[in-house]
Amino acid sequence: MTTTNWMKPKSEQSCPSCSYSSQQLRMLALDYAGLAGCATLAFVLYLNTLNAGFVYDDRRAILGNADVTGAGPLAQLLQNDYWGTPLTDSGSHGSWRPLCVLGFRLNFVLGDGAAWPFHLINLLLHGLATVLVVHVARTLLPTRAAVYAAGSLFAAHPVHTEAVAGIVGRADLSATVCWLLAYLAYRRHMRHRDWRSLALTLLLAVAALLCKETAITLLLLCGLCDLLCLGQGVKHAGDEKHRLRSLTILSVALLCALYCRLSIVPRPSTAFSAADNPTAHEPSWWTRTLSYLYLPVANFQLLLWPQHLSFDWGMEAIPRIRTLWDARNVLSLAFYGILLAVTCKGVRWRCTASSSVDYAAVATSISLPLLQRLGGSSCQAWHGLVCACHHQLKQQQQQQQQQQQQRSSLQRKASASRSSCSVSSAPSAVATSVSASVLVTCIAFMVLPFLPACNLLFHVGFVLAERLLYLPSVGYCLMLGLGFGRLWQRLHSSVHRLLLLCCLGLLLGTFSLRTMQRNRDWQNEEQLFRSAIAINPPKALGNLGSVLSSQGRYEEAKLALQSALAHRPTMADAHFNLGIVHQQQQNYSAALTCYRRAIQLRPQLAPAYVNLATTLLAWDQGRQEEAAAVLLAGARLPGHGVRDRSAHEAARHSAYLQLSALHRSQGRSQLAVEVLNEALATLPLERRQQRAMLHQRLAALHVELEQWQEAERQQQLALQLQPGEGVAYVSYGQALARNSSRYAEAELWFKRAVELSPLEPSTHHHYADFLEQQQRTQEALGYRLRAAALAPHNYALQSAVADALRLLNRLAEAELWYRRAVALQPQAAHAHANLGAILQMRGQRQQAVDCYRRALQLEPGHATSRANLAKMHVNIDANT
Repeated sequence: MTTTNWMKPKSEQSCPSCSYSSQQLRMLALDYAGLAGCATLAFVLYLNTLNAGFVYDDRRAILGNADVTGAGPLAQLLQNDYWGTPLTDSGSHGSWRPLCVLGFRLNFVLGDGAAWPFHLINLLLHGLATVLVVHVARTLLPTRAAVYAAGSLFAAHPVHTEAVAGIVGRADLSATVCWLLAYLAYRRHMRHRDWRSLALTLLLAVAALLCKETAITLLLLCGLCDLLCLGQGVKHAGDEKHRLRSLTILSVALLCALYCRLSIVPRPSTAFSAADNPTAHEPSWWTRTLSYLYLPVANFQLLLWPQHLSFDWGMEAIPRIRTLWDARNVLSLAFYGILLAVTCKGVRWRCTASSSVDYAAVATSISLPLLQRLGGSSCQAWHGLVCACHHQLKQQQQQQQQQQQQRSSLQRKASASRSSCSVSSAPSAVATSVSASVLVTCIAFMVLPFLPACNLLFHVGFVLAERLLYLPSVGYCLMLGLGFGRLWQRLHSSVHRLLLLCCLGLLLGTFSLRTMQRNRDWQNEEQLFRSAIAINPPKALGNLGSVLSSQGRYEEAKLALQSALAHRPTMADAHFNLGIVHQQQQNYSAALTCYRRAIQLRPQLAPAYVNLATTLLAWDQGRQEEAAAVLLAGARLPGHGVRDRSAHEAARHSAYLQLSALHRSQGRSQLAVEVLNEALATLPLERRQQRAMLHQRLAALHVELEQWQEAERQQQLALQLQPGEGVAYVSYGQALARNSSRYAEAELWFKRAVELSPLEPSTHHHYADFLEQQQRTQEALGYRLRAAALAPHNYALQSAVADALRLLNRLAEAELWYRRAVALQPQAAHAHANLGAILQMRGQRQQAVDCYRRALQLEPGHATSRANLAKMHVNIDANT
């Protein structure tokens, strides 16, 4: 078999500065073509992810993460976890990945918050990882065919879809790239034992660890590779000493990394929920053990045949094994038996090959150079020490030269070997040793990165996650490539080799089609959740119901959520989302039941308290005291163990605001002030926008109490928190406008708000309100029109333009704007009533009556429509 330059031992590699022969040039071109083909395949298969949006976990990790959006200081990256929650928080996930979050932040700033730049970086990282897999395969696999088989399988494997198509999979992609680079750097260090390669290995290992926690096993892999070369390549006395030094440095670095990760970086203080990892909460030790032993088998099945994939494998997606007679135990037994047998066989081959080393020659290579330096000629007797070898120095030097020539000859005969370890025994021993080392290394590539996430050593927050298989799949693809290469070597017939290539092509084609199909599932959340209904029905249906509800498809959402609860009645989120659907459909009694059930299942669910209070007030205004008690309870929730701290604090902030508004509507302004002061005392200082809102509300209350100095102080505090936000200046202007002696000063603040936020519709709208109060209706109309143009789908702003035109007696134009408002909210009774009023003013009696009747159909008790019909002496139909 013809070997390329990178397939030969270092001693036989041609010098890059020398001229290449035509055969070498063809081989080099073939190498580059194969590498480019694998990279192109990886890139093309995931091109359809570029038009995907932020899906599932991306929203929380990117859009809701202040460390990514730039809302928080840069130093906060070192204090928060991957999701933006402080590591010391009781609800922190404990995933500390500052290097990956920093990459997200740069992506967000340079891409202006769009989704496609995030997907593009993921796509490029996958292509780079594929290139590195090919380079790693070159150091291990026996033939060029094996190398490109492994690279192409890695490029096309469907199990990688979650890591590449999901933006949060960036952590796995980055860690894999750093892992592979570190491995290649250490392979170079094993050849030359230079400090630069070792330092680069340690630097890349740290980078990988800052991207993903599972990368901590990288140093174990490097040490294992070095140990697999033990006894080979003893060229001089320092070889084993250098190897021992390298292994010592790796061990110290690994211990330091473990200490820093476990002791210095805070760990999560609460256990993961039963929905995320139900087996961890199983009281039976027997069930836990059998179930966890089966999980690696389930992961390996996804590598073998990735037909059934899901965004989430929690809850009962993988049923627990409760009895020894479960058929899955046979799979577990077979999996571990085969893995152990293959590993033991590889180690036994390796030990057999190592036993052929001439250790007497090794000892002589150590003793005689030392004897020569000290001036002796024999090691038989020296300073009273007796050696039984009876070697003479000159004779031994001659023997060493002869042995060196023999070893060089053997190296040339074994030039097809891929191992970077030098050979020092017979060709058969070399081949056996190399095969064993490659096999064990491939198994280590697959097993070691998976160990921290397998639940066998310690519990993690999931049962199975497809993106965590991205790095272990490198070992799986290398093993497939190794098998393919062995078959390729044994098949000498061109027909048989063509058949083997057809089988590989069929597998690659199947994988490629499945990958592209799975990419479409990650285009949006609705498709993603629908694709997982067969695997994890409660989680998929619950999330699907939430998505449909946000789109206004309430009937579909209701069916999905009810189906989810039929599978798992204890899902607090499903009850909460079903309550939202009932609330939007004005089925308040059913909504109250859902919210109360959600609170019962999860007492720290702050948004449920807010919605419960809102529903109570909408259903019966006489239940204000009950609503106030619910809001106060929700506002004072400590949030112990909540996963999304940002959403929890936002709900508490909303509860305080609504409670203060409720007290204010009841004429208890002083109590409303106390509520807002309590909110300021408990709300975290870093939530500047929410604190500014509280100061603005306090200023408005102090104006009502005619406490002008305190009102102005609160507005100044709000301005300090948001110096560049126009809304703060609007609020200050509104407060000053309450005092008739400060109208001119108030207008200056309104103008400043418009200058700061010219594209914010509310600033123009509120300035128009101020101008109308000053009877400057014509000026106000200009700002009304500007606000409506900035928000063409905002009903209130369109109606405000119509009202302004009506005040100027431009009734025909006002009618057009009222019709726009009706088109925006066709189910709103007041919209039809406003249109009826303008038609009545224009003398279009019948059209006005039709509008009033439509308003009464939507809201039978609508007072304005009834009054205007009475003025027009029109009988109100009882059926209307």
